[in-house]
Order: sequence, then structure tokens, then C-alpha cells
Amino acid sequence: MATKMDLNHVELLEWLKALDFYKNELRFWRKHLSHVVISNTNKDILREAEHFQNQVIIQEDQIDIIRHDVKQLENVMDEEFALVNKGGKISQNTIDMESSLRDRMKVFEHLYVDLKHDYYTFLRKYM
Repeated sequence: MATKMDLNHVELLEWLKALDFYKNELRFWRKHLSHVVISNTNKDILREAEHFQNQVIIQEDQIDIIRHDVKQLENVMDEEFALVNKGGKISQNTIDMESSLRDRMKVFEHLYVDLKHDYYTFLRKYM
């Protein structure tokens, strides 16, 4: 039977896999944006393409920050789980860190999906 600690670890791994997926997808976006820029001279199209290029950079930075924080939480949880095995408790700080990171992950994914929708709408118009 899976323990809460096992489930927390699985959740962290899922977040890391999702972040890796998003980072790879952003590389794909970058490639298609360069095609749009190369094949268009219209200033409005180029302005939109620049907007998405900036968003790719912002999203990559956010992924790096969240990924770092997930790894930090994973390290803290590993240390605390070792204490739990010796009869200790998980600190409220760690529980709060996990909750905050879960919320950040939800917000990131929501914003990412919205951006993805806008990005593909843009590509359908100009590719």
C-alpha cells in the first residue's frame, strides 16, 4: 500500500516530467516562430512573433525556477522522511512549501495552456 510519502514523491516526479515536457515543447515553438519570422515581413506579424518569442523566454525561465524549487523540496522531503522513519514528523514548513509549490504548478500550467492556445491560433493564421 502506498504511503503519503510515496504519493508525495510520485507527485514531485510528475511535476518534473511535466516541466521537462513543457521545456521541450517550447523548443518546438521556437523553431516554428523562426519559420514565421523568416517567411514574413509584415510588421504586425513580426510584432506578434516577437511577443511569443518573449513569452517562450519567460516560460523557460519559470520552468527553470519551478524545477529548481521542486528539486529543493525533494531534498527537504528526503531528509524529513528519513526522520519520519525514526519516529519524527514532517515539519509544517515542508507541508507549506509543498502546498505552495502545488499551487504554483497549477497556476503555471493554467497560464501555459492559455498561452499555448494563443500561440497555436497565431500559427494557424500565419504559417
